[in-house]
Amino acid sequence: MNKLAGHIVKYRVVIFFVFLVLIVVSVFLSLKVKINFDLSSYLPQEAPSTIAVNKMSEEFKQAVPNAEIGYPINNLSEALAMKEKLQALDFVDEVLWMDDQLDLAVPLDLQDQKIVEGFLKDDIALFQLTISDDADVQAALAELEELVGESGHIRGEVVEQSFMQRGVTTEITTILAVMIPAALIILLLTTRSWFEPILFMLVIFVGVLINMGLNSFVEDVSFVTQAVSSVLQLAVSMDYAIFLLHRFGDYRAEGMEPKEAMRQAIVKSFAPVSASALTTFFGFLALIFMRFGIGKDLGLVLARGVVVSLITVFLLLPSLALLTYKLVEKTTHRSLLPSFKGFSRVVTRIAIPIVILSLLLAVPAYIGQRSNDFIYGGRSYPEDTRAGRDAAFLRDTFGDNMQMALLVPKGEWATEQRLVKELEALPEMKSVIGYVNMVGAGVPVDLLPERVVSQLISEHYSRIVLIADSPDESPETFELAERIRSIVDRAYPDGNTHIAGANVVLLDMKTTITQDLPIVNGLAVLAIFLVIMLTFRSLAIPVILVLAIELAVWINLAVPYISGIPLVFIGYLVISTVQLGATVDYGILMTQHYLDHRQVMGRKEASAKTIQTVAGSIIPPAMILSVAGYLLYLISSIQVVKEIGHVLGRGALLSLLIVLVLLPNLLYVCDRVIEKTTWKLRMLPDRQRSKSGGKN
Repeated sequence: MNKLAGHIVKYRVVIFFVFLVLIVVSVFLSLKVKINFDLSSYLPQEAPSTIAVNKMSEEFKQAVPNAEIGYPINNLSEALAMKEKLQALDFVDEVLWMDDQLDLAVPLDLQDQKIVEGFLKDDIALFQLTISDDADVQAALAELEELVGESGHIRGEVVEQSFMQRGVTTEITTILAVMIPAALIILLLTTRSWFEPILFMLVIFVGVLINMGLNSFVEDVSFVTQAVSSVLQLAVSMDYAIFLLHRFGDYRAEGMEPKEAMRQAIVKSFAPVSASALTTFFGFLALIFMRFGIGKDLGLVLARGVVVSLITVFLLLPSLALLTYKLVEKTTHRSLLPSFKGFSRVVTRIAIPIVILSLLLAVPAYIGQRSNDFIYGGRSYPEDTRAGRDAAFLRDTFGDNMQMALLVPKGEWATEQRLVKELEALPEMKSVIGYVNMVGAGVPVDLLPERVVSQLISEHYSRIVLIADSPDESPETFELAERIRSIVDRAYPDGNTHIAGANVVLLDMKTTITQDLPIVNGLAVLAIFLVIMLTFRSLAIPVILVLAIELAVWINLAVPYISGIPLVFIGYLVISTVQLGATVDYGILMTQHYLDHRQVMGRKEASAKTIQTVAGSIIPPAMILSVAGYLLYLISSIQVVKEIGHVLGRGALLSLLIVLVLLPNLLYVCDRVIEKTTWKLRMLPDRQRSKSGGKN
């Protein structure tokens, strides 16, 4: 490491210009990143809904209807004219309306009113559209809004995806624009120089920028990853830069010349900073073992970000620090943080009650965080937007429409007819459009025009389009999906049936994510446990650290249960690993200082001294991480991103509180166990310390 550190110092100017080139290249590459806004595309290929969508695209040109247009009319002719205009749009594959299911020559009063009111109510005609998968959703929505005007109403995937695209592309810039000054202010108030924070922010921001550019080398990244990864990387890797530069400052204070001080700082900082980064790295990397692909997407980007930040800190920061050390030293000031002596005395004085209270909290917190009500999708509009008003109007007028498409084997007309009747009898079912009830099983397929046949019949399957009165997501949504699957399975016991739709996608998402939870959490805990065990060569220390941080995670995720607020499950799953990986660093630093102090003082004094020496180092990164989370929560309009931000912001503060208040006292209480289970650890006995104190 000495040799490498020497090369870094020697070639600092070359390194500086290499990073300048990387910055320019990364800016260019970051503009090429493709963002995926479709959560369903991250389901495993073997998920029933994924198989159904793939099979449908093979057999039919039309997919499941994915948008609805409500338009005021005075007569049926106006509705049919609007249908033709919608069908003529390039990005529209199919338009379904009442004329596809009923004979409009027959007076509507004599028709099935459940079907009529599903398409026409209060002089509003409701059209079911299928928008092409490759459509530019923002351009498509703009064209639809222009066509239907202010009096028309639009809801569905085209609105959701357009809304998310606008949110991600505009909000991430806003979040970073607020985040960087906020982090700078925190650092200015908590570091020892007015110029140091600028170096920290520059170095970490370069790491974030390079990582964003590297995203262009993968096919795409999810909108969740794009929205949160940069902010998280900036927040969790800040302490690497702080630790290295503070080491440099310490050596300079001892009188070393700048180059030698930096070389020594690199050598002495590399092991602890790398150990800290490894815990965060493995915490993030555990997400790749999710079968729900968004975990792999986010985990890889965040884990790679940790590595990029680590490299940037040990290569770019020494270069910048040696170029500007005079300015750093000229702007040095005393710390604005308190000494924490009074705080440490209070905390250590009530050590036993704190440990007992924490143990009492652990069980209900664990049960509470496992008892949350979850939301598995991400559909949400602010009420004050057109999207929110349109969705509310159509829901009040027509209720909640859930579109589905069912594929059954072609040619089994009697079975299909019985199935259609059973589906039509469901109380939630508004419309069932299939060959046997629209055309008639007795009409030969060969006699019909291609336009009619292609929508309902393929080489191997009959296609049945279902529209049900079912909310976007609720227990009833999942129950209906399971009930329809059960009905279809009874009708076709030999299988070869497929059902696609938002509710079955959510059902598969729920099943997949729920199965992912114990695997991802278990792997994250195991990986971090092993890193801590190898770092400290101890069995007790990783147990204490992981339990302390897990307690903060459990309390954090139990808050929504206590407050009765449903939690987006993706946020729950991500935070349960991210909070653990991102904040266990604080515990590692606290433990290392405690062990160092125990070489020269008793356990109570060591516990108090540890709080005093460590608090100033862990408060800045914890505050930055919390601010980053709350900025995501306050600024983002995307429900999943807001949820991750809210829970992360609260979790960082809880982890900080646990590390400052509980962990020193756990180390104090478990002092003897730690010594017995840590290889070659010898600590000063309390009695020996008191005797020596008496002699003095």
